[in-house]
Amino acid sequence: MAGLMNTELLSYLDSFRDWESCLGQARPADWGLERVHRLLEALGHPEDRLKFVHIAGTKGKGSTAAFLASILRACGYRVGLYTSPHLHSWCERIRILSPDGTAGVFEGMIPEGDLAERCRFYRTDIERLRREGVEVTLFEYLTAVALTYFAREKVDVVVLEAGLGGRLDATNAVDTMACAITPIGLEHTHILGATCSSIATEKAAVIKAPSQKVVLAPQAPEVMEVLKARCAMFGITPDVVGETICSSGDGETLLVEGRRPYRSLRLSLRGGHQVVNMTTAIALAEGLELYGFVVTEEAVRQGVSEVFWPARFEEMGAEPRVIVDCAHTPEAMDALAATFYSAFPGRSPVVVLGMSSDKRWQDMIAQALDLSDQVILTRAQHPRALDPAAVPVPSGVRIEESVPKALSEAFRIAGSDGIILVCGSVFVAAEAREYVCQRSE
Repeated sequence: MAGLMNTELLSYLDSFRDWESCLGQARPADWGLERVHRLLEALGHPEDRLKFVHIAGTKGKGSTAAFLASILRACGYRVGLYTSPHLHSWCERIRILSPDGTAGVFEGMIPEGDLAERCRFYRTDIERLRREGVEVTLFEYLTAVALTYFAREKVDVVVLEAGLGGRLDATNAVDTMACAITPIGLEHTHILGATCSSIATEKAAVIKAPSQKVVLAPQAPEVMEVLKARCAMFGITPDVVGETICSSGDGETLLVEGRRPYRSLRLSLRGGHQVVNMTTAIALAEGLELYGFVVTEEAVRQGVSEVFWPARFEEMGAEPRVIVDCAHTPEAMDALAATFYSAFPGRSPVVVLGMSSDKRWQDMIAQALDLSDQVILTRAQHPRALDPAAVPVPSGVRIEESVPKALSEAFRIAGSDGIILVCGSVFVAAEAREYVCQRSE
């Protein structure tokens, strides 16, 4: 848990500007790659010793990254995995999956001592950059530190999840063998643009070299037009999920047909959207064969069955059932509803919903009410959290001032045979996981 991290380390990380805690104050001019290039130079260019796969998009980036990392680990490779945001600890963002490791929650995350050691080791370089007027952000700093860790540990490949956008995101400061763009929707419009097409233009910038292998998840027509036009600029013919690589199945097992068929696949993550994420990851793995990586059907089967990604329709309790999901956009809420109805036909959950203030919260409240007539609005202990007491709320919706209080009420309403569904943001999901874990001890 974040609260258990070394106080000195947390204090040092707090000295950097953390846009994740105040994203509403950010403007496009606050983003750029010049600081990142200066930082990587100061740290000895760790990226020059690494090979990268980059994943951008709005929905499913983290799950796609987790699928790919698990597949490559099953192929026998040592895989660096860099994702954001985290649930409980900064260390979760920096992980190494090894062939001899055991799949599990936050497997292979950087030990806190190693993260603290790297922060101390590079502190002089950071202070020199600050004296020169280069104020790197916390995300930029953690990205660079992750690369130094992966380089030291000599991983075979690094899977990078983009943070925000693509064009000016810190993860886009490196050259990549392959990239994927997961489904794109409206998000962070004050930074990325007011339309899905403008957002797609920002994210499409991770496509930047003729040698790249590019995989595109299903998109709205106007978004796909932007992405394919970007590919055409570099003479790239992308793989498109649903066109050049397809999946089918009976709900229990799946068949994916890409360069070769992958039969009898069993997903460890639920939902039709996870089938898309898995298929995107398989297409990326196939693309790496052009760079000498060896991918087998058996490794793909093993990899997709072993992946675990917390707070993605994660079942945490039995009496009552507690499902934690970090769905935080209307599109993700639609996917969550479809997954719930498939898993529990005819059932209605008690919904605990807490959102960030920069999200389309009105739409998400309406979607929660479509799922259930028992909806509890709450807020996480995070600066971006929406205060439900400060906004108009439909009648009949309960309000609780904290996630623990909301869950306590949800447990009372649900009884031992009910279902509680927690959703709305990563921050609410994190606090819900902590509450349920403590309750079960």
